[in-house]
Amino acid sequence: MCKYVDFVKNNRKPLFAILIIINLLALVGIFHIKINPNFEVFMPDQSEYKEVLDEMNQVFSTSDQIMFLVESEGSELTTAMIQEFRDFQKYLENIDNIESIKGPTPSKLAVGPNIIDLEEISEIDLHTLKMYNEKIGTLSQITKKDGKIYAGYTLFTKDDFSSKDIKGIESYLKDRQIKYYASGDLYMQKKILDYVLMILLFLPPTALILILTIFRLQMGSMKATFLSVLPAGIGALWTLGLVGWIGKEVSIITVLAPIFAIVIGSADGLHFVSHVQDERSDGVGDIESIVETLKMVGVPMIITTVTSMAGFLSLLVMNTNAIKDLALFASVGILLAGVVTWYVLPLILTGGVALSRPKKQRKIISDKIQKLWGLPSIAILIVILVISFFGARQVQTEFNQLMFYRSYTDVYKSFDKIMEVNHGTIPVFIYAKTDGDPLNPSFAKELLALEDELMNSKYVGKAMSVYDFYSIMYSIFMNQEKKQYPEQMMQINFINSIISEMDSDPTNHLIDREQKVTRLMIFPVDLKNSTLDEINKLVAEFNKTYDNIEVKVTGVQYLMRELNEGMIDNQTKSLILAFALIFILLFISLRKFKPSFIALLPIAFTVVILYGFLGLTGISLNVFTTTIFSITIGVGIDYAIHFTSVWMSFRKKGYDPQKAVEQASKYTSRPILANAFGLAIGLSALLLSPLRIHLYVSVLMWASMISSVFLSLSFLPTMLRWTKDKDARKSTDSMI
Repeated sequence: MCKYVDFVKNNRKPLFAILIIINLLALVGIFHIKINPNFEVFMPDQSEYKEVLDEMNQVFSTSDQIMFLVESEGSELTTAMIQEFRDFQKYLENIDNIESIKGPTPSKLAVGPNIIDLEEISEIDLHTLKMYNEKIGTLSQITKKDGKIYAGYTLFTKDDFSSKDIKGIESYLKDRQIKYYASGDLYMQKKILDYVLMILLFLPPTALILILTIFRLQMGSMKATFLSVLPAGIGALWTLGLVGWIGKEVSIITVLAPIFAIVIGSADGLHFVSHVQDERSDGVGDIESIVETLKMVGVPMIITTVTSMAGFLSLLVMNTNAIKDLALFASVGILLAGVVTWYVLPLILTGGVALSRPKKQRKIISDKIQKLWGLPSIAILIVILVISFFGARQVQTEFNQLMFYRSYTDVYKSFDKIMEVNHGTIPVFIYAKTDGDPLNPSFAKELLALEDELMNSKYVGKAMSVYDFYSIMYSIFMNQEKKQYPEQMMQINFINSIISEMDSDPTNHLIDREQKVTRLMIFPVDLKNSTLDEINKLVAEFNKTYDNIEVKVTGVQYLMRELNEGMIDNQTKSLILAFALIFILLFISLRKFKPSFIALLPIAFTVVILYGFLGLTGISLNVFTTTIFSITIGVGIDYAIHFTSVWMSFRKKGYDPQKAVEQASKYTSRPILANAFGLAIGLSALLLSPLRIHLYVSVLMWASMISSVFLSLSFLPTMLRWTKDKDARKSTDSMI
């Protein structure tokens, strides 16, 4: 350690120059960062639902849709309303990146044998249109609800459709003071782009400020606080710069990586500066204090950096690229923060920076925790574990698009309103193949029977198919009250001739006669796993009944559902891998089995407590909350490593287990408490995020840090002071 500190001291100018150059390169890299708002980053690597979805998208160009719901005051439909609706649809028709529109007001609308010109609608045509909307019921795109009229528009977009197009549509509506709601997979993805930009710009600095505030209370001086956090801030900067330079995209989940780098990477800086303060307060010189600090906590700092990385890298077993990217980005950020700690802090402190600890130190929390050493800590732990056991049995794995957003966001409010008016949520699809013409009456009636069965269940609010349109047209021609599909191909062909006179084919995204496929749009009443399961069961039963039709259900929600199903199994694999890696690293560091095993217990119990907390609070185990387990393991084990390493250092000096525990608590409780609360409060910056999943990350971090600190400073000392290992005092020679 002496040689390293001397090297840094003797080469301060070139090392500072290198630091400045790297920081400038990182800043340039940040401006090259690309954002990926696509929900596909959450999709499983292999999925039957995805194969069906990809095949369906090849036939029908895309399954991506955006739904706009326009609200008009007045309880009765008027020609003025129709003109307003038509003007909006005409505006949409002129957008190049929209392939087609299913709206209530095309320029011409076929109502049975009549063609209504909606450019200049008459009172007679308005009467006909009202009767037509009443007849088609829930399929109507003009809805009357709670004394207001709503017009629904479904946009089928091209690949080049972007956030700019959405902003243009919203500007059109706002400029005309038209109240509207919008939803759909694609709309949610595009709006996330704005949120991710906001998170990148504001949340990391907010997290840094919060951590500085907490560290300041513990460290006693602003200078020491700044130096403690500086390595983590630089590590986050380097991480973002590296992401930009290598061309990797930032998603809604990987945007958390720099925040994790700050809050987790600050641990090493905090321990380093805290120990230097302690050494200098004991009268040790400036350079010697750095050397002694590195001797005592240098190896533990390396091990904790590696264990924190191991916690995240264990997520590589997850079956989704979003989590894998987060694992890699966060691991790199933590590694860089660790490297910066060794690089920057000695570089600054060898310059004669004054850094002594204030004489008065408040130790209220650590003193209260110390009083729980012994049987009280074990009794409290047993009670918590029993409660957690019952809570863990109620853990859910729900995960859908709506769970991304806080209830106050426009996206959430729009979704809720559209679901209310539209009798259902974002649609899923039933993709059907046949050997013959999909418009054949025998084939059509079988699919209509499936549609009716779904509609009669309590899980579907609305269904839509090409067969509904043909049935409505036929019933109007035949002047029938009840909807009925044509019996003969001649009648079907006649309806086709009517459709050809319209500006756009209202069925082109529902059927492809050449490839002999069709699809039904199904609107579930909600996005819960149980609802999707029941729809899937009804489709499976249909497949058993009819041999001449191949029917499969798909949609983004089913891919997320599949991800949910494998979450617990994947989480188990991830935890096993993380504990195995960390135990190996602990054994390498401590060189003794018993202390290594004891040091692992606090974090193992914290994981159990977290599962219980999830079940008791109803927070879902999903691709976001699962990251907290990795943070818990990676960070929580840091506290155990630092405490156990310092304890063994004092055992080496001849202290008995009881006295060694007291000394270890004296040296480590302050930085451990500061880091734990700094990390939890730092991640409280996520409370400002408009995304609900980030809120859950913050709440779970509080539960995790409180648990791991309590166990590391009460249960762990209890176990260590009962340890009678005669060889413990020899175990850390190689570490120093």
